[in-house]
Amino acid sequence: MSNTLSKYLNILTYVMIGLTAIFVAMFYLGGEIPNQAYDTPVYTDVLLHWTSVLLYATAGLSLFFPIVQLVTNPKGAVKGLAGLVVLGLIILIAYSISDGTLLNLPGYTGEDNNPASLQFADTVLYTMYILGVGTVLSIVVTEVLRKLR
Repeated sequence: MSNTLSKYLNILTYVMIGLTAIFVAMFYLGGEIPNQAYDTPVYTDVLLHWTSVLLYATAGLSLFFPIVQLVTNPKGAVKGLAGLVVLGLIILIAYSISDGTLLNLPGYTGEDNNPASLQFADTVLYTMYILGVGTVLSIVVTEVLRKLR
């Protein structure tokens, strides 16, 4: 990466961190909307919109840069595709062990207690569990191998 691009990306990072700090401060210190059933901060919408901007920017860049890498270095793309295949297998395993059994929630009348939503939630949770355990194991194995060398 060029030095100029790196410099601009560092500046952009600091600007985004600064804006996030300002929006969080506004959220916590900006007061509350009067006459609400629950405590409702005034700047909730601002913070939610900012997090949406960050989410979409991250998702877009997460798709854009691998495509650029694929075009500029096709041979190196095999590792990236292998990583996506492994992630897909982990999600498939998590989906296969997830359960869509309805929950007994007395007094709940919402629409989210349905098999599809429950199986999706289980899939996400199991995927995070598998990835978390894999991360810890990879750290431990890396450190043990480093000590053995």
